[in-house]
Amino acid sequence: VISSSSGLEFAYEGETWNNGVFTYALLEGLKTGNADLNNDTTTTISEIKTYVSRKVNALTKGKQKPNNRALNLELDWSLY
Repeated sequence: VISSSSGLEFAYEGETWNNGVFTYALLEGLKTGNADLNNDTTTTISEIKTYVSRKVNALTKGKQKPNNRALNLELDWSLY
């Protein structure tokens, strides 16, 4: 489970991102391959979680921090 922000934060949107910043980071990471953090040509759930969290935090200057919780750590599926 990955959510765009905690219940105590705003989920930012803007024309710069043409979406919410969370959606922008998710799509950008998958489309460009930037979310493939170990450069093995496959993006996994753990990589996208890490990438999106870092990207959203950077783009909002720490004002929005995506949340995630891992229910099944042994299944790190390939997404893309």
